[in-house]
Amino acid sequence: MKKKFLALSLVAVMTAGVFAGCSSNKAEEKPAENTEAEGEADYTGVELTVCTWGGSTGAATKELAAEFEEKYGCTIVIDEVNANSDRIAKLQSQIESGNVEDDVVYLSGAFAKQGESLDLFEKIDTSVVDNMDQLYDFAQNDTGYGPMVLVGRYGIMYNADMLEEKGLEPPTSYMDLFDDKYAGLVSLPAMTSTAGPYVLGAIAEDLGGSLDDCQAALDLYKEKADNIGLWYTSDIVPALTSNQVAITVYMDLMLPVLQASGLNMVWVDAEEGNFIDDVYINVVKDAPNKELAQLFVKYALEKETQEKFVELNNEAPTNMTAEMSEEKDAILVYGQEEFDKCKFFDYNYLNGIKPTLIEEWQKIVA
Repeated sequence: MKKKFLALSLVAVMTAGVFAGCSSNKAEEKPAENTEAEGEADYTGVELTVCTWGGSTGAATKELAAEFEEKYGCTIVIDEVNANSDRIAKLQSQIESGNVEDDVVYLSGAFAKQGESLDLFEKIDTSVVDNMDQLYDFAQNDTGYGPMVLVGRYGIMYNADMLEEKGLEPPTSYMDLFDDKYAGLVSLPAMTSTAGPYVLGAIAEDLGGSLDDCQAALDLYKEKADNIGLWYTSDIVPALTSNQVAITVYMDLMLPVLQASGLNMVWVDAEEGNFIDDVYINVVKDAPNKELAQLFVKYALEKETQEKFVELNNEAPTNMTAEMSEEKDAILVYGQEEFDKCKFFDYNYLNGIKPTLIEEWQKIVA
């Protein structure tokens, strides 16, 4: 993600294949040369650097890049920077110093919008990225910057075995997570994380308010603070696999990973709905290889590329023509009907109020 995406250092990392392409030091992008045989530009000797999460996401991105490398004669270098905030800071530093090294960057929705406001990206050249019309309407970015390339969702999941052992029925709503019967068993996203404001907003609405009027929700957080076994910022997997907690609000893409580890994890479509966990792709401002970076964006949006990414990293496609297996469809958000059941967010609004929410939340957890 989405999610989609958080880097999970303890999750098994998919092994990247061996890739074609000419190795060289980072070089200034060579002018495109059309080959009569294939009609494709030749970027032999160019290294295109893609900044994204590490772990399985970085490995999947590299594996997918093999065909792109072969097509354009280049080499894809993955710059693994696990935290969205660290990616933003790194791009700011590069641009301010005039020494830009990254060409393409993946960021979760709120951070992508922050990057737009900080002027960290190039606009998308639709004469090159000519497949934007294949995306769902919600994935097409009307600002002219990079589109949503992957999508997942946050929702409730629980360890059925742990709850059964304790004689507890599973939760059905976000409000349930604050019930005393689950004391110590619940892990919630910290307010500093992507999903922290999402959960607070759901609780606020349950109590008759909103994120603009969330005092009642903050009061509930304060009252039930001791019930929360863990506030997580990025990696909840160790706490789940060690049975430290049994219930959490997390990304759907991690459900099969947790199940593969032996946990009897079950997804809940909460009464309040699920939250979209989206990922945007952008060309970095003043990137050394702008033309090739635009071509990479186009490649990332293609039907075949997105279908492969689903299989490699459990993140759903934003290309309307892309398909997925019944097995993946049973777990992941997919298709307009399911997207309509999810809550999307105005990230510019969220980014504006998040510092205040973090400040109030830190008073409670301190």
